[in-house]
Amino acid sequence: MGTYPGPKARALIERMRRVEGAGPRAGAGDPLVVDHASGATLVDPDGNRYTDLAGSFAAASIGHSHPEVAVAVAEQIGVASHVSSAAISEGRIGFEEDLVGISPLGLDRVLLGITGADANDTAVKLARSSSGRREILTFAGGYFGRTRGVAGLNGKSVFRTRTAVDPDAHFLPYPDPYRWPDELGGPGAAGEGALALVRAALEDPGSGVGPLAAILVETIQGSGGIVIPPDGFLAGLRALCDEHGVLLILDEIQCGFGRSGRMWAAEHWDVVPDLMTVGKGIGGGLALSAVVGRNETMGHWPAGTHTSTFLGNAVNLAAGRAAIRIMCRDRLWERSASMGERLLDKLRAGLADAPGVGDIRGLGLFIGIELVRDRTTKEPDPEAVAAAQARAFEGGVVVATAGRYEQVLKISPPLTIDEGQANEAVDVVIDAIRRGR
Repeated sequence: MGTYPGPKARALIERMRRVEGAGPRAGAGDPLVVDHASGATLVDPDGNRYTDLAGSFAAASIGHSHPEVAVAVAEQIGVASHVSSAAISEGRIGFEEDLVGISPLGLDRVLLGITGADANDTAVKLARSSSGRREILTFAGGYFGRTRGVAGLNGKSVFRTRTAVDPDAHFLPYPDPYRWPDELGGPGAAGEGALALVRAALEDPGSGVGPLAAILVETIQGSGGIVIPPDGFLAGLRALCDEHGVLLILDEIQCGFGRSGRMWAAEHWDVVPDLMTVGKGIGGGLALSAVVGRNETMGHWPAGTHTSTFLGNAVNLAAGRAAIRIMCRDRLWERSASMGERLLDKLRAGLADAPGVGDIRGLGLFIGIELVRDRTTKEPDPEAVAAAQARAFEGGVVVATAGRYEQVLKISPPLTIDEGQANEAVDVVIDAIRRGR
């Protein structure tokens, strides 16, 4: 590793700061500059190489610059680089059919989007317009994007970025098995306790919650800290939604498309939502998202209700079809499951006696390491997380942070990462954590 930022990276950072407004999220240090990327490796303009354990916000599911995606994109550009969203093309219908083909049984309609926030915004609009209701129930720590339509539903104030809470939003505690408070029964009661609060919100006239259009929840919280719901929680939400005529929207934008060790994280609990939002890895590195759902919810809008100039861009759809083909042919969700289990074992063994490690959890290649000042009080230690992230970067590893207090190191590499490269990178992370603040 050379010094970062080197002269070429520094020049680009200075140029960016002269022309951009807020600029990229970069923490306390300088932002990462990427010149080229392949597989799970990022290379800066000065030749420094990094293993991407963050997966570029968990979006590089099939790896950076996959050669089959490159071919598909080049071929599509040579035919038609843009097709109006008011028109129909084989690429568009083909992608939608491919997506339905890998979606949970019963979800057989698609509306396209560009970003994950776009998909969540569309799902919320669908729920409100199909039900005739406005109110949405969601959970602390949730993250659904930063567009105006969903920013006010985020369960962490920093995610709202100066946007007020949605006036029709209601927030309840998420059943975090590590942090569920003792006064509500302790960690073992997280699932039942959270469901009891949902039931009270739905059935108690004094709860302040009016008739709900939907319950919106990430199947596994990503930016909230890789928080995995207790067994029975999602099934309980499904039952309550059915009982009260409320739509269940599952956000699988981060945790879906093979990342959790199943094609969709909801498969771990055999739950099928009414609407499911997908994005990030589904585009093979290009901007593409979608809502998949049941016809009774998806089919009530008149033609042209949902549109945007670059909705379902032809090139992005070609990349998405290639990504689905690669995911299914190589069964990358199975690779994610097996490699994720081995990396979890490695992390637990390597950090077993590290006093600042409160919890290590994950499903597939979606892993969170929660750092605390004290294991008994579980006081979050975001400073230790920031220090470990910086040390890992110095060692050539990019790792993300997450959690309601930024107290979690998040590991979400490409599902195609070489196992040797992954092991070496995790060794760097273990060392970075063990060195403390």
